[in-house]
Amino acid sequence: MLSVVCHASPILEVGFVSPSKVKQSDATLVNVKIRHADERDLEEIVRLSKKLGRDESAMDSMISPLPSEFQSPSWILKNIKGENTVVFVAEVEGKIVGYSLGWVSQPWAYKGKRGYICDCFVEKSYRRRGIGKALVKAMLEWFMNKGVECVEADVYSNNVPSLKLFEKLGFEEIFKRLRFTVKSHKQQ
Repeated sequence: MLSVVCHASPILEVGFVSPSKVKQSDATLVNVKIRHADERDLEEIVRLSKKLGRDESAMDSMISPLPSEFQSPSWILKNIKGENTVVFVAEVEGKIVGYSLGWVSQPWAYKGKRGYICDCFVEKSYRRRGIGKALVKAMLEWFMNKGVECVEADVYSNNVPSLKLFEKLGFEEIFKRLRFTVKSHKQQ
């Protein structure tokens, strides 16, 4: 997993996916609505967060495919309602097809406040259409309005589309997390 950081930069308009930016093989999305989540969205966000958890467990053998506390309705609701937390949803024709979740904090060694993008997920059939980009841009705008000095996100090294998305938005790699798996070395 790589960690990436973005220093505050201007945000472009969020919410419209230009048909010229969509691959010819994809169905054209004319209007994608990005908005703050509310309590009525909770069930759909929980459903999507469970899909995100399954995707992550497929990429990382240390992640359980079973739902975690971070996919519980109470945890997500806390982030919807929090003062320094945010959840955005992406809607296409009234259907929630993606979400992003993050918060503002000041880790102990940081010089100032940072934004952290914890989740950014789009349904597989809606990917590669600019929805993830629109969700991240909404997050960046919200973080800048909160006065953060940087925004960070953790992205799996093998999640190339996500890495490219964040890099195109100005994020830079700041460190690599290395893992020693004891079980695999005991068998040698």
